[in-house]
Amino acid sequence: MNAPFVLAVSGPPGSGKTTLSRALSERLGGAPVLSYDAYEEITAWPPERVADWLRSGAALDAVPVPGLAEDLARLRRGEPVPDRERGGTLRLSRRGGRPVIVLDTLLGRAHPATGEQIDHLVWLDLPFDVALARKLRSFTGAARRDPGAAPALLDSLDAYLGRYDNLLHPAYALQRARIRPGADRILGTGTLAEHLAAILSDIPDTVTPRTA
Repeated sequence: MNAPFVLAVSGPPGSGKTTLSRALSERLGGAPVLSYDAYEEITAWPPERVADWLRSGAALDAVPVPGLAEDLARLRRGEPVPDRERGGTLRLSRRGGRPVIVLDTLLGRAHPATGEQIDHLVWLDLPFDVALARKLRSFTGAARRDPGAAPALLDSLDAYLGRYDNLLHPAYALQRARIRPGADRILGTGTLAEHLAAILSDIPDTVTPRTA
């Protein structure tokens, strides 16, 4: 079997990384999706710790994602790993040509332990205001689907907005400055179909894509 090809998708929160990653998985014959969000612990940090991290230079290798690099390496060796996001097990697809692993990550190649394993990095270059609007709709959409959860979601939304100016926006600007330059493909505000076509044209030797 050919060595797996690691296709990473990065961008600011709200840019559509997860939607694109899932669509790529489907088009690439069920490629496993390894999600940064299922491993990260920085969102549990108190604001003071995040502020200290930013003031001290915001080293991305200090962002805690225990097990992510190890699970990515195991998948690359052809070993199954637990799906920490949705349950079950992640395995390489055996369909078509070279198998693909999709890495849905905020950190791109700037995170040493996972970045060195990436073969192709896509950056979703969405303006911050558009990404913020999409992020806010994730809160309101969840509340509409489950009205009983609305009070807790309102608290989460308030906390998110309360941190946006002084903590989150500076962190997202830093993310763009450090990760975007290392991207192999930069995508703007096109459609999902356009994004898929652009990415698949970059990786012709991988698993034979399913037709849309």
